[in-house]
Amino acid sequence: IPGDSQLARHLEIIREHYEALTELEAYGFGRYGLGVARPYAVDQLSGAWIEVPDLLISGQPLRSHQDAADYISRLAALPDAIGDEKRRLISDADSGILPPRIVLEELERHLREFASQPVQTHPLIQTFGNVVGGLDPTTGRPANEYRAAAARLMLDEVIPAYIDFADTVRQLQLGAPVTAGLSALPDGEAYYEDLLAFYTRAGVDPDFLHEEGLQAVSQIREEIDAQFDALGLIGGSVEQKLSYLAATPQQAVELNAETRPQVLRDLRSLVAKADDALPEIVNGASQASLVVARMAAFEEATFSGASYTAATANGSSPGLFTINLGDGEEWPPFSLPTLVYHEGVPGHHVESTMTAETRNPLLRQMIWDASYGEGWATYAEDLADSAGLYSDDPLGRIGYLQSILFRAARLVVDTGLHSRGWSYEKSVSYLVETTGLPRTAMEKEVLRYMVWPGQAASYFTGRRRIIDIRTRAEAVLGARFDPARFNAVILEGGPRPLRLVEADVEAWYARLLDN
Repeated sequence: IPGDSQLARHLEIIREHYEALTELEAYGFGRYGLGVARPYAVDQLSGAWIEVPDLLISGQPLRSHQDAADYISRLAALPDAIGDEKRRLISDADSGILPPRIVLEELERHLREFASQPVQTHPLIQTFGNVVGGLDPTTGRPANEYRAAAARLMLDEVIPAYIDFADTVRQLQLGAPVTAGLSALPDGEAYYEDLLAFYTRAGVDPDFLHEEGLQAVSQIREEIDAQFDALGLIGGSVEQKLSYLAATPQQAVELNAETRPQVLRDLRSLVAKADDALPEIVNGASQASLVVARMAAFEEATFSGASYTAATANGSSPGLFTINLGDGEEWPPFSLPTLVYHEGVPGHHVESTMTAETRNPLLRQMIWDASYGEGWATYAEDLADSAGLYSDDPLGRIGYLQSILFRAARLVVDTGLHSRGWSYEKSVSYLVETTGLPRTAMEKEVLRYMVWPGQAASYFTGRRRIIDIRTRAEAVLGARFDPARFNAVILEGGPRPLRLVEADVEAWYARLLDN
């Protein structure tokens, strides 16, 4: 693509993204950023109360005395950030904008748990105190001064701010809606449709997505049933078979000091296996370093599952794949391969690496398009299957099918909550009865959909759109279709609306046909 055309493409994507955010902001409530649109000022998953500690613990460098001073300064600013969120929550409440009561109850619980930890072993103090001990005391303040300053801030300002915020959240629960979906908000129906458009595609119809999800659930359950039949497990419903499999001695692995390191070793082995297959999956993809680690303890209390964090722009830290190995989490071995292929290779890690390596401007790298990114990572699960990564692991393939079933069921529940009046209890029961996944995990999932409407729909709809684009390319090119090159075309353009992905693929096969 000529340079001026490439610049025009960058500007088009950036402008379109900001226009979508501006339309959502016009409702007069919500919280918005690059790639993110959420209805509430703060919730049980996000906000300064968790994001600033995450920045300090996971992102703040501590290589010098200046870094240590910056840490103290940011810690000192945390109470004001909490105060700002409290004021926003109260202001929104005065306008009739409040999260559901169950969400506020969960938020209060997290705030009090965070504030109740002993200061000296608090995540915000412990790691900081250990690291500053390695700084040269002849070039700056002694380590004990840094530790004392941080502890004073925690005792005098940070912890009181969390307790005060928790007290406010408790008071607001009295007037909070019991309705789980967005119907309790002013213009909630229109707002949800705009959120769906932001996370999936323009002009989307919630009813159509709901029915599409139901149809997909039925088809995928039939495939899972056939897979179980091939293994000789006949009789019972799909969810019963999936629950039975997860409960077998080989799969019901209790997390403890011995098994947690084994889970990490298994994940790293699966990353290496996927790396070996990567050249055949994506043309030109580099095997950039991916660190697999346990999620930080303070995050485990809030976030279930696993997550991926891209490498830093300056290359100082590689891509990071973290998994929640806290008490109560369940990771049957048959579920781990698909987790790696989604979060790591060929999923988020490969997508993120290629976005950076193809020299997309930094702002383009920061604008996350959920339908593209989550659509790719879910499609990557299919790529692992077609690449034969499950060929010697039939139980792992059942885990893959259960994952795709879960994505389709998410589509049903998200639209059910916000456009059909589904309750929290109905949504949880549907997920459990459809997917065979643990109820405790599904309760957290539904709470997530309640405060992040539309986002969960991006996984299945994005995957389906990419598959549709591929099917058309295969039909046009016939024997000339190269799947690895097709996948590279998707990734080389970086995060962008899938209509532009489709245009790029059409331009690619048009060039092939002209030669």
